[in-house]
Amino acid sequence: MNKNISMDWFVRGLLALVVVASCWAMTRHMEKPMLGPHSFRQTQTAISTYYMAQDASMFADYITPVLGKPWCIPMELPIYQWVTARWYNLTEIQLDSSGKLISVVAWLACMVPIWLLLRTLGFGTAQIFLSLVLLLSSPLYLFWSNAFLIETTGLLLSGGMLACAVRSHERKCEWWLVAAFGFGIAAIMCKATTWAVAMGMGGLMLVFREGWPMWKSFWRFKAERGTNDTFIPRDSFILVAASCSLILPFFAGKLWLNHGDSIKIGNPFAREIILANSAHQTQWNYGSLEQKFDPATWQQIWRHVTDQLLVPFPAAGCFLMPLILVAGAIASPRRIPLILIFLAGFASGPIVFTNLYFEHSYYWCANGIWLLLAVGVALGSIYEFRSEKIWPQITALLLAASVAVSGFVQWFRNYLPVLNSLPSHEQLAEAWIKPVQAIVPPNRTLLVVGHDWNPNALYYAERKGIAYPSSAGIEFPGPQLTESLAMLKPEEKLGAVVIAEPLLSQENQGALASILKQLGISQEGSRTAFGIMFPAEDLKSESTIQR
Repeated sequence: MNKNISMDWFVRGLLALVVVASCWAMTRHMEKPMLGPHSFRQTQTAISTYYMAQDASMFADYITPVLGKPWCIPMELPIYQWVTARWYNLTEIQLDSSGKLISVVAWLACMVPIWLLLRTLGFGTAQIFLSLVLLLSSPLYLFWSNAFLIETTGLLLSGGMLACAVRSHERKCEWWLVAAFGFGIAAIMCKATTWAVAMGMGGLMLVFREGWPMWKSFWRFKAERGTNDTFIPRDSFILVAASCSLILPFFAGKLWLNHGDSIKIGNPFAREIILANSAHQTQWNYGSLEQKFDPATWQQIWRHVTDQLLVPFPAAGCFLMPLILVAGAIASPRRIPLILIFLAGFASGPIVFTNLYFEHSYYWCANGIWLLLAVGVALGSIYEFRSEKIWPQITALLLAASVAVSGFVQWFRNYLPVLNSLPSHEQLAEAWIKPVQAIVPPNRTLLVVGHDWNPNALYYAERKGIAYPSSAGIEFPGPQLTESLAMLKPEEKLGAVVIAEPLLSQENQGALASILKQLGISQEGSRTAFGIMFPAEDLKSESTIQR
């Protein structure tokens, strides 16, 4: 007993060190602009938050003014954006920093449903702490928690749904069911793909861990009371209700998507590229069959996994975590179904949403947690192996410490340099914000060409506009631009056009000059961080292009 208590304190000490180190890592360079990996998605989230902070009454039909009018093109329900906006209003901390801080807090808050889930599944405190050590030291979450993204909020809500659903069955309590259903609705409307991964895994957990014993008990109950008795035992009812609490939020999510599409269809660009129920968006989310069977797809996905998740010391390569899984299964065979369920939850993400996981490294936040928990369960199995001996506990502790240290080393080597390389807000202000704001009034529209529909330029200029979505096959200029500009009020007309310098080749200059003239834009421009800025004729700058 004394040995167990002593080792438990070592586990607590390891977790305390990891918590301090992870909080330090996750809060590095929060003040820097979001111009690193996947800045597109970060500033898209941030620009909606910026306008929600300006108008406290804005929520469901929020604006994302990056594709012209109508500015409202709702995608996810803006739970994260609303919380961040309110925090920004309350504290007046820089908006970039506020968004990153809320993301970090949401990730730390994820430890609560994970604790509840593992406790419900029968794990002791020390075993749960070993899992938390793996989660809090993962470079995936150390880096992407420090981002202006909805990922950790969606994970928190999905984890809450899963933990409450399993808890409701274990406690036979309807209030946990209500909580699971509420979390599920919020989760699918916040981040549908994250909800889908958690929902599928939760269903497996209820069916394979609880369902078979429950159905045996049900039929035994039927045999005892008679075949004509249709009364359903309470345990069976709770199991079915818990499963429904995971599935029924789908209908709320579908209603939200339909609502968003009914608004987005009024936007000339949005109707072409981001209608949730369109064939284009379906292929973007799920990928094609050709992509799913292409070895190159899975090579890229494997790189995402090894770079962000399987990060033990180089001597062990990417094999330490698989070895831990095997050792844990041998140490406690009764944990094998749970390990497999967590692994299935992890694998379901890239299998179902192949293209999203292929394209975006941050998408792994939705399912990386389940791989780490599978390894955590295996560590817990090693820890409880032969409880009369101390060496299994020491082994589990050393393995957890090895993975944690290597996770921080991976972050330090590969991710901290990315944060260090970002420009400061002062540098961005001189190169972009001040030049734009000195020429383009706040109510005028900004057209940005050559960066696809990346909102970086619009967000940091604090201007509404059109980030021209050229990669979607929409030619510049085209009927969508004509229709979009016709929607602008006189006071909202184009204030400037920013064109990426690679587009200003000698062969393009004649055509671009004609286009600028038709748009009422001066052909004399000035160099900025995002390209050459050509102001409207009525706002014409005296500056010229610096060759």
